Amino acid sequence: MANKSTFINDLTEGSVMKRLIRFTLPLMLANLLQVCYNLVDMFFVGQYAGTDALSAVSISSNVTMLMFFCFMGIATGGQIYVAQTVDKLDRIVGNSLTLCVLVSLILMLTIPLATPILRLINTPEEILGVTRTYLIICTAGNVTVALYNALCGILRGMGDSRHPTMFVAISTAVNIVLDYLFVAVLHWGVAGAAWATVIGQTTACVFALVYLFRKREMLGFDFKLASFGLKSEHVRVILRIGAPIIIKNLFISISVIFVNAMIYRFGVTAAAVIGVCGKLQSLMQVISQAMMDGSASMVGQSVGAGKQERVKRVVWDATLLGAAFAVVWILLFQLFPHQIFSIFSNDPAVIEMAPPFMTVCSINMLAAALMSHHGPHQRRGRHTLQYDRGHCGLRGRPAGAVPPAGLHHRNGGAGLLSGQLPGGLCLRARRRDLFPRRMVEEERLAGAA
Repeated sequence: MANKSTFINDLTEGSVMKRLIRFTLPLMLANLLQVCYNLVDMFFVGQYAGTDALSAVSISSNVTMLMFFCFMGIATGGQIYVAQTVDKLDRIVGNSLTLCVLVSLILMLTIPLATPILRLINTPEEILGVTRTYLIICTAGNVTVALYNALCGILRGMGDSRHPTMFVAISTAVNIVLDYLFVAVLHWGVAGAAWATVIGQTTACVFALVYLFRKREMLGFDFKLASFGLKSEHVRVILRIGAPIIIKNLFISISVIFVNAMIYRFGVTAAAVIGVCGKLQSLMQVISQAMMDGSASMVGQSVGAGKQERVKRVVWDATLLGAAFAVVWILLFQLFPHQIFSIFSNDPAVIEMAPPFMTVCSINMLAAALMSHHGPHQRRGRHTLQYDRGHCGLRGRPAGAVPPAGLHHRNGGAGLLSGQLPGGLCLRARRRDLFPRRMVEEERLAGAA
């Protein structure tokens, strides 16, 4: 038990801001590296395979993100559950891993539906074939992605954000090398980029699995087949926390796909532009997600230790840090729009459209910063907060995408990105009702009982 306690990082002591920075910085780096998977793919296909290939990666990525959010929600549920019960990890670990793998296997059944799905979202016919290729290869590799996220969620729940960052850094390096080999040297195009991504993600999964297996005694999990059996009491808790996160992200992703389907009607160039802008916006979103994950683990441990006042401090510090990072991204996007877009495409038509999209992206950074505080609610499965964010995004994006003067792909893209802002503002308003006063009072009464 002594070894186990040293394996777990206690986040309930010391300065909240210092703890939050030290814990979330590796998470930010890990999330940024994960975004780099798709950014690297877009860079190589955009520079070496042309605008058609860049559009194919952008379109198929929207669909794969739907799948990613499903098992990511399960992994986050497992992470928060682990953070609250670090002294009872044996069954929780097995249930979290099994649930993530099951979800990914179920989603693989959609592979035969790739062509109908892509036609449903108005994928241009001239790139339908290569888009389907990228989508099928990435979907087939989702099992390792799900398993990796579940493994790293367990580590983060125990307060270890360093090793997940190391694993994803190694896999990102593998992805970059293979992207260069497959796309730039062997000219495999979109298929090469997809295989590079799958192999890189599998590498991260192997490293995470080997690390936890070697630490199995400290973890208290024997990795025997019987230990992976699902137990209803643990499954209920993981799903209670993870399901609202999945629903929220599905709302947002469906809204993105809905508006993108209208934008794709304008052709390959419009698809390439909205794809690049969406990935650039995700750079800030992953920072916000790191704040959510970091604060969720800190609050989970603080609630388990009965330190309710520390919970409130975590919320405010997470919001402050998120806003600081937003300012940095806004300055970069406003000062260097053309230069940033030219990284992913040398097509003048794509680069020309950079400034208006970057302006809307900058506005949306504020929404991402406002969302940095809702991670603590995730660790208890706060359904209302998760639903509000997704529902506002679902309603705001289509409304912004259809201006009174008629549908135009620049306005459509701006509307797509602008829809996130109401979600952030709604979350801010809801927090006054749900956190911290009511939540702390509920938990104080629960503790007394």
